[in-house]
Amino acid sequence: MRAPLSLFLFLLSAMLQAGSTPLTFSSGEQQVSLIELYTSEGCSRCPPADRFLQSLGKQEGLFSTFIPLSFHVDYWDYIGWADPYASPAFSDRQRRYAQIHDSNRVYTPGFFINGNEWRGFFQRDRNWRGSLSRKKVGVLSVTYQHPTLQATFEGKLPDSARLNTAWIGLGLESSIQRGENRGKTLQHDFVVLQWKNQPMPSSTVTLTLPSPPDNGQQRTGLVAWISQSSDPRPVQAAGSLLPSKTTIH
Repeated sequence: MRAPLSLFLFLLSAMLQAGSTPLTFSSGEQQVSLIELYTSEGCSRCPPADRFLQSLGKQEGLFSTFIPLSFHVDYWDYIGWADPYASPAFSDRQRRYAQIHDSNRVYTPGFFINGNEWRGFFQRDRNWRGSLSRKKVGVLSVTYQHPTLQATFEGKLPDSARLNTAWIGLGLESSIQRGENRGKTLQHDFVVLQWKNQPMPSSTVTLTLPSPPDNGQQRTGLVAWISQSSDPRPVQAAGSLLPSKTTIH
């Protein structure tokens, strides 16, 4: 007699979790640059910026030299389209950058490289590589085996250090029904689906990481970076895509 499908799926999930190979990745000693895009599905000027960020996925140095992150803000939701990837925390992060740079203005699309505003997207040459860091800051190593993540930093840990972790989704698609992009189908990569921020009191920390949200993404990635409690600018970052066949429960 055949076992119920639900029992089969439960046993398969248990085997995957018990026998899964840990995901390990690390930065080099040189700082890995975070390229952050603040965007919204409700903004008509944002789709070209989204496509630009997508194109970085085909560039040499992905995850080893730079990591793209797409933070969807919620301050465009009032026009009639609630961005499914938006979070007030992402809007607050952009506002914090604005405060650091003595500005009260936030806008989309907005780019930051290592926490510094980058306006090269609006220029003809778009020389983003010229803004990447070349500083040697130390090695950030991460080991993840559901649900446990361990991060170790071999370098000078900043005062009041924080460890940031983010699940990212690639291959996302939305059919926009209202707002400035009404009638368009938008594709997204490197979308931050979940972001956590916690104290890092020592060079090695271990934490329990929630499973990534299932937004129908084709690929899932995990990114970690170190910052200070008073300054969101990244000190060092590391990231990787999960194997394409990996399923986390």
